Amino acid sequence: MKRADPFRWAARAAALALIAVLPIACGNPVKTGYWEGKGKSASTPMKDRFRSLTRGADFEFWFTLDKDGNAAGEITLAYSSELTVENLPAVSVGSVSFKPKVGGQITDLNPKRKFPLVGVLSGDMLQLAIATPESARPKVEFTIRADPGVSASMGGVTMPGGAAGVGGMQVIKIEMMPFSPFSGPGKVEKRPGGPYAASFESRTANSSTEWSARQMGGEQREVTITPEMRQALERLRQQK
Repeated sequence: MKRADPFRWAARAAALALIAVLPIACGNPVKTGYWEGKGKSASTPMKDRFRSLTRGADFEFWFTLDKDGNAAGEITLAYSSELTVENLPAVSVGSVSFKPKVGGQITDLNPKRKFPLVGVLSGDMLQLAIATPESARPKVEFTIRADPGVSASMGGVTMPGGAAGVGGMQVIKIEMMPFSPFSGPGKVEKRPGGPYAASFESRTANSSTEWSARQMGGEQREVTITPEMRQALERLRQQK
């Protein structure tokens, strides 16, 4: 009887062991760790024959992602907004006739807002959200200016008109709600020869939003999970 070659049996056993291990290593990607991202959002929430209101935000964010798919970090947004009102009827005051104008913009000395950020990774989809409830976010000052004699409603704010407006420009300051730019989950993919990255893009007739984030090396940041952030995480998980 021919004796078995010990070396051949050892090589075969090693090959079988390698085959058994390879699918586990390839099918269990590591997406945890420190991430950084940025994006921009723009929309036109009001547009008709007379009025056009645009708003937007450029933002940067970071977060750490744990093995359970929970993300926690911080986001900084720089808000912008502009209101224009055109095609209003001409106004005559005595011998003077003019075409009224209305305009508005953010006049806040610091239009940037910083909020805690949370997220949930489910499979290869990453959903992010501002943890601070909308009602608790510090408002941004928005100033509307109108020529004398203007009388028009701007999103619930009425510009006074008539004789009271003659002799000076109408000025009304209102508070703008800091909106969230996150409207859907981003796709997480492995970059060729690089780290994992997430991206989101949405475009409609009246809005556009895009953001991207990727795993980072080097700098690390620690974040303390607050009760507010835990509640926001729970809301995200309930949406799945």
